[in-house]
Amino acid sequence: MRQGENFMRFLFSMTTAAGGKLQGIEAGRGLAAFLVVMYHAARHFKADAGYLPWGGIFHFGHAGVDFFFVLSGFLIYFVHAADIGRPRQLARYIQRRTTRIYPVYWAALLGSLALVMLSRNPVLPGGWLMLQTLLLTQPLGMPLLGVSWTLQHEMLFYGVFALMILHVRLGQAVLVFWLLLILAQWAGGESWLRQDLYRVATNPFNLEFFMGMAGAWLVRKHPGLAERTRPLLVASGLLFLTLAATEDLGLFDGYANSARIAYGFVSVALVVGLAGVPRVRGVPGVVLVRLGGASYSIYLFHLMAVGVLYKVLEVAGILRLLPVWLSYGLVCAGAIAAGMAISRWVEFPLLRAIRSSSRSPAGRQTVEAAA
Repeated sequence: MRQGENFMRFLFSMTTAAGGKLQGIEAGRGLAAFLVVMYHAARHFKADAGYLPWGGIFHFGHAGVDFFFVLSGFLIYFVHAADIGRPRQLARYIQRRTTRIYPVYWAALLGSLALVMLSRNPVLPGGWLMLQTLLLTQPLGMPLLGVSWTLQHEMLFYGVFALMILHVRLGQAVLVFWLLLILAQWAGGESWLRQDLYRVATNPFNLEFFMGMAGAWLVRKHPGLAERTRPLLVASGLLFLTLAATEDLGLFDGYANSARIAYGFVSVALVVGLAGVPRVRGVPGVVLVRLGGASYSIYLFHLMAVGVLYKVLEVAGILRLLPVWLSYGLVCAGAIAAGMAISRWVEFPLLRAIRSSSRSPAGRQTVEAAA
């Protein structure tokens, strides 16, 4: 029991070497970001070359998004469980969530607008659509930044969780209603309503927030569990690879709603297992931890970076000289490097500047910055 208490104290103090964050969680986040980059870059090359490079091995890479959704649910509950039913914490919660999401997102929007202006036939969004885009309330199918659809789900989840901070019973009731609505809409097939907010709210991806929260509740309820998660981590890793292989072979539809359950449950097991890894060793692990720290910038900017790098190679004539597999590797490496550079020189300096006037309890500041 004492060991379990010590581990929970360690989780909240977060005194690991990688910026005070749990390195296992950071490594998992880094791997997810890597998979998403490889997936989107492969689709970009397929549009031109007619086939997926590297034998289509990263066809399943979109599952990195499933991991991100689960991880978000896990971290928000894990970090803010003590704030539930404490309305005085609501302002701080909102401030932390909005400053984590919006400033870097706006920087990515600025980059996207710059690329639009440099195109041959620039078409800028109108004022109302631009305002909606800035607030992440833009209509579905009209994203100026392609990956922003996931952030719409994030902000919805943050809003519902905020209700639990404001009033426990109210928040719990809304969470249960939301869960039942998602399941009922899934069972009903075609969307009952056409409103964008309804369609975002009933998307099965949202189920992964609930899965992540369940994982965090389990770790908090049984603090000693995280010390015995090595078998869980190995088993869930093998299961994830199995799902990935079956999807690559065409035996499993990774885009189906049921895949959100499959990848979601595996991601929960992975996150719980990774929560028991305070430190990683070896070069691959350290690299993944670094990628995890930069994962938000990598995620926001990788589509732009892939497009720009591909165009540069094409204009320079390098695409004609290099085999597709090598060009693909170079573009992916360049996109990841660009995201890491933006994280270091834009994301975290911007975040520090915005949050400089606020103080965080020492026990939460580093893990919350990672959420």
